[in-house]
Amino acid sequence: MNAILGYMPSIPGWAYNGNARRYWDFLYAGKLMRVERMIHHYGSALNAIPVLEAFRQHPDNFYLLKVGYGGYLGSISNIEEDGFAPAAFHAFPSTLKNDAYTGDYGSGFFGHAINSATYLVKNTDFGWLSFGGNLSQSKKGIQVKPTTAARSAIYIAAEGLWITLEAGSIQSFIYHPENGQVDLVLDKAGIYNPETFLSIEYPGNKNGGEKYKLTRIVEKRGEKYVLKLSDKTTKISLVLD
Repeated sequence: MNAILGYMPSIPGWAYNGNARRYWDFLYAGKLMRVERMIHHYGSALNAIPVLEAFRQHPDNFYLLKVGYGGYLGSISNIEEDGFAPAAFHAFPSTLKNDAYTGDYGSGFFGHAINSATYLVKNTDFGWLSFGGNLSQSKKGIQVKPTTAARSAIYIAAEGLWITLEAGSIQSFIYHPENGQVDLVLDKAGIYNPETFLSIEYPGNKNGGEKYKLTRIVEKRGEKYVLKLSDKTTKISLVLD
């Protein structure tokens, strides 16, 4: 982790925020072959995997979230209007364009796919923030509508709570800070997902040993809960047991 953070910074600029510092890939795999700082190549998203995992284990370290999410989003920021995805973007001021070869872009897209998740955090300076979602605050709680491609994973830093779906998608969720309750609204069933498999994990260990339970009885297979989806949205709540 120290090695990754040594060359993957949080800087307020698209080109370098979460960008894994690489130089030599262009020399061997670029159409324009030279030693040059590469902007958001596949390493950004791959390095984001352990960085975001580390944040889920240490939810008080806001810097990890900024770096990891920058790498996660940077991996798809080079895609052109016609859908072409390059190996990376050329940083030399005389060039400033995508390389013409796609190179190892597929590895970066894998990193983007596996990192796809919405994070809810409360920051000392900025208050409630959502990475990968639209946030609104009311008497009902903190409501977030995920905007990620998959909408299948959320992390609530205040509880160290990691919720993932293996099918289906999350339309929205509400977090109640006063008691830790989480209300999930799942999209309606589709042709290929009549049910969903929900996992609840606690990598941040914020619940002091307490475990969440679902407010309605659902089938449990191993460590996963099985929920039957309907032709309308499915609502379910998680409360501390």
